[in-house]
Amino acid sequence: MQLRDQKIITALETIWQEAEKLYEQQDPARYVLKLEEAWNVLPWPRESYEESYDIAFSIADTYFALRDYPNMLKWAKTLQHCDRDRNDEGERTFMLGKALFENGMITEATEYFATAMQASAGRVFEGEDEKYLHVFEGVRSVVEEELPEAIYQQVEVLSEEGNELADDEQYDAAIAKFTAALQLLPDPRHEWEACTWLYASIGDMYFFKADYAAAAHQFYEALNGPDAQAVGFVHLRLGECLYEIKQEEKAVEHLLRAYMLEGPEIFAEEDSRYFDFLKGRVEL
Repeated sequence: MQLRDQKIITALETIWQEAEKLYEQQDPARYVLKLEEAWNVLPWPRESYEESYDIAFSIADTYFALRDYPNMLKWAKTLQHCDRDRNDEGERTFMLGKALFENGMITEATEYFATAMQASAGRVFEGEDEKYLHVFEGVRSVVEEELPEAIYQQVEVLSEEGNELADDEQYDAAIAKFTAALQLLPDPRHEWEACTWLYASIGDMYFFKADYAAAAHQFYEALNGPDAQAVGFVHLRLGECLYEIKQEEKAVEHLLRAYMLEGPEIFAEEDSRYFDFLKGRVEL
């Protein structure tokens, strides 16, 4: 989304100029604070604007340079939601992988490194510390796009059984089936297209159980799958869950993304209060 308010554009330009001077003075601590000031100038929802990517990336990268890894992780996670139409060729995913690695979350980091490897054909690793490249076996080659046939067939059977249980409103049993299917996916799990709809299916069951926090967690996981950012349903359900747990700013972000991807039709079968909430917060 493009900024149109000239006053905000001018304010951002002024802050960027001030930040550049601090960067040239090799003052990263004050530089990152100035970048956060620029972030706070963005209209809400901030992640929707094109400028959000560059600001969040620079903040995360500066905290990395400062070895402030908790703040790096915070901003690397924020970066995943910035200007999602942008083709970053794995850079944002790699940033999150590095942040997870430096915070000791090695298993989670390997999944993001693998995704970044596939998206960039290895380019994001160039010039980086070799510890990231060697953190997991098999990172030197991109995982094949299709699941092995035997695994695919098992996943299909379990998923169909889960769907049948869901139709009968046996949500816990359905969750067990979808989870069993998910566990069959080879590591790194998030590289496989199947992970998106399996996590989304589990999230949907928790949504119908009115366990909205658990559902939101599953839909966040679903968004890490290949091309999942372009799946309107995942954003829709995540936005609905966030609305229910009172995280309204993030709820608007994902409901708006669903609207931008699919149009108002995606809300046709949903409780009208979700679309009413969005219309009350954003001019559509």
